[in-house]
Amino acid sequence: MVGIAGKSKSCNTCREKRLRCDLRRPFCRKCAKAKRQCAGYDRGDLIFVNRTPSSPSTDAPSVLSERKTQQQSKPTSADPKTEADLCRLFSALPTETCKFRQYAVDLLEATYLPKHVSAESRHGSFSWVYGLTDLTGHSKSLDTSLFAFCLSQLYVTGRADSSLYQCLDQYNVALQYLASDLDDPARRIQEETLASILVLSTCELFVCPGAKGWSTHARGISEILRLREPGMARTPAWQHLVIRMRVVCTLEALTKRQGQMILETDIWRQVVKECGLNGPLDEVYHLVADAPTTLAQAATLSSIADENVFLKESAVVAQSMLSIVNYVLEWLDGFLKRSTTPRFWPTPSAAESVADMGPSNKVFPSCFEFESLTVATPVAMCWAVTAQLYSNVIQIHDLVKKRLASHIELEALLLQADITRRDAMIPSSERVVQSIDDIRHEGCKMARYVCQSLEYFHRAEMGTFGGQSTTYPCWSARQYFRLHHGDEREWAWIQNVHNMKGAGTRWGLTMMTFPDIIEPLSVQSSPASLK
Repeated sequence: MVGIAGKSKSCNTCREKRLRCDLRRPFCRKCAKAKRQCAGYDRGDLIFVNRTPSSPSTDAPSVLSERKTQQQSKPTSADPKTEADLCRLFSALPTETCKFRQYAVDLLEATYLPKHVSAESRHGSFSWVYGLTDLTGHSKSLDTSLFAFCLSQLYVTGRADSSLYQCLDQYNVALQYLASDLDDPARRIQEETLASILVLSTCELFVCPGAKGWSTHARGISEILRLREPGMARTPAWQHLVIRMRVVCTLEALTKRQGQMILETDIWRQVVKECGLNGPLDEVYHLVADAPTTLAQAATLSSIADENVFLKESAVVAQSMLSIVNYVLEWLDGFLKRSTTPRFWPTPSAAESVADMGPSNKVFPSCFEFESLTVATPVAMCWAVTAQLYSNVIQIHDLVKKRLASHIELEALLLQADITRRDAMIPSSERVVQSIDDIRHEGCKMARYVCQSLEYFHRAEMGTFGGQSTTYPCWSARQYFRLHHGDEREWAWIQNVHNMKGAGTRWGLTMMTFPDIIEPLSVQSSPASLK
C-alpha cells in the first residue's frame, strides 16, 4: 500500500511555510514555540493505492483516473418534477398555504426524516416537522424558510438541479422576513414565527457548512429566545424550540469547553422542566449539563502558578469528569436493561474507507445495528461524551506529569483533592478508581464505538437527519484519535468519513460542524513560560 500526498512528512503548517519540522505528533514543537497553530499531519488529498497479487502494477495515476471515471458516471436520482411542484405551490402562496406546507412536509419525510418512524419517535428531536401542517396562519417567513429548507434537502440528496446558491438566496430572503416579524410585537409571539426559527436554524446546518458558523448559529437562536417574555404561553412550537436550543447550547459548550452556556442555565432548565422533556436523549442532556463547566475548568489548569493549588484543582477537575462519566455509564446500563431484547448488536460492516487496507484488513470490520434511531441517538451521545471526558482526564494527567517532571499514578493524583470536595462529587455506586492505562483503553473503546455506530446513522433510510445526528459524536471521536498516540488508522478513518462508500448508505454530507481543539492541555503554556 502506497500513500501519495506529496513527499514531505512535515506538518501542514511547516510544509506550507517551507520550514524544517521536528515531526512531533500530534502537533510539532516548532509551531508551538513560534506560537503558531499547528495544522497537524492530515493530508486531505491522501490517496491510498492498494497493490494486490492480482494487480501488482497498480499506481496512483490509474487510481485517480478510475476515481474520476466513477464520479463522472455516478447515477443521479434527480427528480425535476418534485422541485417544479414545490416551486409552483410556493408561487401560488398565500392562496395555497395549507397545500404548500403539506407538500413540504411530505418532501421532508422523503429526504430529511428517517423512514418508518414510530409514534414514540415523533415526539423526539425532529417532531417539529410534523407539527408544521397544524399551522394555518399566513407567514412569509415560515413559508420562505420551509421553501429554502426543502431546496437544501433536494440539493444535498441529489434529487433536484437546484444549487447551493439558490438555497442560500431563499435562506437570506427568509431571514429578512423573520427579522421583520421579530420587530413586530404581535407577529413575534405567533406560532408561525417560532416555527420559522426552527426551520431556518435547521436549514443553515446544511447551507452554511464549515467549522466557524456554529457559534453564530447558537447565538442567533438564543437571542431570538430572549425575545420571549416569561409570561408567554409554552406552546408546542415553543417546546420544540426549547428542545433545539438545549441541544445547540450543550453541544456548543462541550466543544468549546465553555462553562457559561449561551442561554443562562437556570432559564432553559426551568423551561425544560415546564415542557416536560423526559425522553432518553433529554435524560442524557440532563446528565451532562455540568460537563461544560468542568471542561472549562480543565482549560484553565495550566495557568495556575502555585504547585499545591495546581495539584488540588487538577485532582478535583479529573474526579468531577470521572463522576460525570460514571453517571452517564450507569444511565446507559439502565437504559439498555429496560428492554428484554438487545438494543444494539454488532454486524459485519459494508462501508468502505480509504483508510482500510482491503476487505480483509478493515479498520472497523463490524458496525452496530440498533433497535431504532430513538435508541441509537442517546447511546451514541453517551459514548461521545464519555470519550471526550476520558480524553480530558488523560490530558490532565499528562499535564500534571509535565509540571512535576515525574510520573504520578492517577489514584495518587485524585487523592490530592480536598476530601470534602471529593466526597461530594462521588456518586453512591462509584466504580473503582481506574489506572490511567484503563482510562486510555476505555476512552479508545468509546471513540471506536462511536465510529462503529456511524454506518447506521448514514443509511439512506435515516434521511439526512441521521447524518445531522452524528455531528458531535464524529467530532468527539476525531478529537480523541487526534490528540492521543497509537490510533493513527482510526484517526485516518474518522478524518475521511465523508469519503466513505457503501451500499444503501449516504455519506459525504457537508454540514456545519465544530472546530477542532487546537492543542491538548499538556501543550498549553505553563505559568513559567508566560513570564
